[in-house]
Amino acid sequence: MLAFLGYVVVRLYQSFRVDLSPTLRLVWDCGQAAASCGALGWGWVAERRRHKEALLNPPTPTETRAARRAKARRSVGLAFAGRILWLVVMPVMPALFAYAVGEFLFALTVRESAAEVGARCWMEKHPSGS
Repeated sequence: MLAFLGYVVVRLYQSFRVDLSPTLRLVWDCGQAAASCGALGWGWVAERRRHKEALLNPPTPTETRAARRAKARRSVGLAFAGRILWLVVMPVMPALFAYAVGEFLFALTVRESAAEVGARCWMEKHPSGS
């Protein structure tokens, strides 16, 4: 899925850069490559910091459920807003995608999420489960 999204981003970016002159295209591509490498690292570090903060104060199971419900409600509106946003951010899409990949890759390498830590702490305090 990540490879397919990467393909879509590259194709959209190529449709934007086809109108640039060859010299400007080279400069723009080099800038995008540098920005994408920086954004990949930045996404990793940002997600790592958020995860570390979440582990310091893990949510209870009730807080986790409430947060997921709120996120599900917000995602519909963000999906509609994102359709217009694609047109605006197309020139810098590779860097934004690299940031998202950095966050995603960090999430894949985490041993346990803050929700799991919170649930384990809650179970230690409430051994009967209620």
